[in-house]
Amino acid sequence: MNAEQVPAPETTRVRRWLVALVAAVCRFPLAVLVLSLGLCGLSAYAAATKLRYHTQRNDLISPHKEYQQRWQKYVNEFGDDDDIVVVVRGDDRARMRDALEAVADRLKERPQLFDRIFYKVDLQALRNRALLFLPTDDVRTIRHHLEGMGSLLDPLPQVTGIGPFHMSAKPDGTPITWECLSLQTLLAEATVRVPSVEAAKPLSADDEQFFRQLLAVSRSAKETLVDKDNYQNPWGSLIRRPGNQKDMLAEPQYFFNGDGSGEVLAFLLVRPVKEKGSFTAALQSVEALRAIVAATRADYPGIEFGLTGMPVLETDEMAAADHDTRLASWLAIALVGLLFFVVYRGIYYPILTMATLLVGTAWAMGWLTLTVGHLNILSATFAVMLIGMGDYGVLWVMRYEQARRFGADVRTALLHTTAHVAVGNLTAASTLALAFFAAIFADFQAVAELGWIAGCGVLLCAFACFTVLPATLMLLDRRKIALAVGAEVSVLAMRSAPMNETPTQWLPTLAKRPGLVLAAGALLLAVLGVSAFWVPYDHNLLHLQAGNLESVKWELILIEGTKGASWHALSYRDTPEEALALKAEYEKLPEVSMVIEAATLVPSDQDAKVAMMADIQRRLRNLPARGKSIRHLRPDLDQLEIDLAELIRTLEPLQSVPPSDLLADLRRALVDLRGQLHDTTPASVATERLAYFDQKLASDLSENLHRLREVSTPGHVTVDDLPPAFRERYISPGGKFLLRVFARDPKEWPENWYAGRGKDCSKECLWDFDPLEHFTQRVHSVDPEATGKPFGTVEGLKAMKGGLQRAGVYAFFVIALVLLIDFRCWRKTLLALAPLVVGVVFTLGIMGLCGFPLNPANMIAFPLILGVGVDNGVHVLHDYLLRRAEKRTTISYAIGRGVLVKALTTMIGFGTLMISTERGLVGLGFILMLGVGCSMLTALVLLPALLHVLDRRERAGERDEMVEERLAA
Repeated sequence: MNAEQVPAPETTRVRRWLVALVAAVCRFPLAVLVLSLGLCGLSAYAAATKLRYHTQRNDLISPHKEYQQRWQKYVNEFGDDDDIVVVVRGDDRARMRDALEAVADRLKERPQLFDRIFYKVDLQALRNRALLFLPTDDVRTIRHHLEGMGSLLDPLPQVTGIGPFHMSAKPDGTPITWECLSLQTLLAEATVRVPSVEAAKPLSADDEQFFRQLLAVSRSAKETLVDKDNYQNPWGSLIRRPGNQKDMLAEPQYFFNGDGSGEVLAFLLVRPVKEKGSFTAALQSVEALRAIVAATRADYPGIEFGLTGMPVLETDEMAAADHDTRLASWLAIALVGLLFFVVYRGIYYPILTMATLLVGTAWAMGWLTLTVGHLNILSATFAVMLIGMGDYGVLWVMRYEQARRFGADVRTALLHTTAHVAVGNLTAASTLALAFFAAIFADFQAVAELGWIAGCGVLLCAFACFTVLPATLMLLDRRKIALAVGAEVSVLAMRSAPMNETPTQWLPTLAKRPGLVLAAGALLLAVLGVSAFWVPYDHNLLHLQAGNLESVKWELILIEGTKGASWHALSYRDTPEEALALKAEYEKLPEVSMVIEAATLVPSDQDAKVAMMADIQRRLRNLPARGKSIRHLRPDLDQLEIDLAELIRTLEPLQSVPPSDLLADLRRALVDLRGQLHDTTPASVATERLAYFDQKLASDLSENLHRLREVSTPGHVTVDDLPPAFRERYISPGGKFLLRVFARDPKEWPENWYAGRGKDCSKECLWDFDPLEHFTQRVHSVDPEATGKPFGTVEGLKAMKGGLQRAGVYAFFVIALVLLIDFRCWRKTLLALAPLVVGVVFTLGIMGLCGFPLNPANMIAFPLILGVGVDNGVHVLHDYLLRRAEKRTTISYAIGRGVLVKALTTMIGFGTLMISTERGLVGLGFILMLGVGCSMLTALVLLPALLHVLDRRERAGERDEMVEERLAA
């Protein structure tokens, strides 16, 4: 038989080129196969040795984006701050601190895996200079108070007199004035001060401070007379702190949440040392830390330990994605092979088809290594996609086997298959590849890279069908098949005679009722078209994570336990003063819970404070020995009664002196003290308790002053004095001061923050898009140069959604253009697009009915559905046009079965993604499988019915024209 006897049907330039290509392959099959397998091996070697993996979410975004450039400037200044978070949960803070210390000690033994451990801030080395951290006026006030204690603090070698007491220095040098510091001397001092108070004028600062102190002393004395155990230190700290702020310099400060009651969380942050070029760069560090946590957990029963943080989430995500995509790839190969075995009823064609597909995939791996050089979490799924999308050998071998059974030899069957199938395959591959290439313009780097890689992969898989598959058939198909008609069969004979198709129609029952099929389809389209508008969009990335991962569970615990503080923005300034000014602006925002920075620890105005601290140290040089009992003269109850009575009398007309409440409160306290003095009997008990009170009064003041002397050592605080772990995180090598701006829980924001958004956002968390976007906008209103993960996440989510939407639009117009070039007719182009459009509407409608949301992971499904789904209509329409030329208008059974099998292989390839533990991949696989299935059904059911109706009308029109012509004749 001579294959060149008659040219292929409807010869076009593209068809002639494809026939010429396959003819050349048939002439040199061994050379083509050797060259193909050589390229396959070279590609696999290049991918194994040169292909890199980008594992961070930042790698999904173009480095040219403005927000990404701000982030890169921060990283260049401060270094990567992707920390693993060790979370400790319990109700015993002391044991939790010990547990953190144990984990930290074990981490320090593995410097090759862990860097920059941060779980406490120990500022005890700065405590001797604590006065530097007070405002200059406060330090000046403290010094002024000490000036008023001159007779108490300075040694008195000569005899002096204050009131009725005579004081002199003791033999050991201790000033005797400490022994005379008592309730009675303070009352005597008050009787001296009160007459100088003018009724019409406010108290002087010194008098106000003295009377406030006397008020506290009087109240404490009254309670001590009731019971010695009721004594309370009346001397307030000379170092004033705002609110309930504790002494941060007294002991190491660990990182706890909550108010200390009930179950709390404690945290340790550590930066992993990442392995360059690895798909899971932090895997070794994460696994080592899990082993450390397991060992520590055994030593601290009753305390829970967990790991989370972006490196752990990304590592678990990448490891799960790697495992799941590998498993999905092998499962897809197995299931597609099984499908082929069932369809072909043997293993020859399944092995051949799968081998061709794997060769094309291997070429694609080499090409992506050469052109892109890396994979990210999104593009890593392309191999599974190719297994589902690149099976162009299905229609090829079905048509080839049909020709062979008709009696054609291998070469003629291959050329016949090329003439009938290759153009459809090329159109389908081109539209799918161009749909992927349209993603390059999506303004989102990860989508653009996936578009390039998968688009090229589709073309290479199609090219393998034009080269590897024919070469393999030429070499391996040695079957001798008897001719069905005569001794010689030509392409013309194969074209004009039916090939004994059984059955002769595709879906014969439906083909007989096209009107009913179209009516049912229109009704279904109307219902699902309405529900398509109900499909929501979910930006929350946590909803894409594998819910069974420990890192995800602990991240959710962290979100709940920190009430928004798991997200923070970053700003930095050149000087401490600028950083503190920026902090003050941030603290005005209701969306900000706290701002952590190091600028506070480098005090301002240090020269003036150091000079005053030196004077304070000088004044406190002669304090009584610490802890030594200070003996007092026994109280004189009669004199005390006289002093109280006189003081109460003289305070009577002064109760309205500003601040008016002070002297009124003091008088009431003195009246209560006098009354309690009368009620305490016998007198010896009152004397004993007042003696005890006087001794505690002096010793407590002495202790307070000792503490003041401890924190007033003259000396400057510099950046080098800060703890290294803290300094590395908050002060860059270039001297920039960092501010971490932590978000408040959105539930605590002003109620009107979500106004104008068209929904109630008050129940959302910061992982939801609206509150996170609002937080970044508010931060930017203070500092336009602020950066951090919230900005990258918000901008990345917007870019991904917008990019995929644009990619879908680009893909649709590119597909329409390719179909127009192929069919050279708008009507035929619209017919080929109809199953695709209806299939997409069906897909969205089913999602709307099921409440299945779109999200950043599955949005990419729709450009893919456009590219894959159009194949079905293209093949059906090409077959219809060819068979119409052959005077047969029913869809070919071989093409119908081929489209069905190809769609099923695609659905299997995508459907295997649903075995993934990651909910994002599960959703992607589900939508792709649903979309391809809907497109396939519309192409095989609705399109043939539509073509049948249109053909019947056209033939009826032709008959009417013939009748009119005859009547006219």
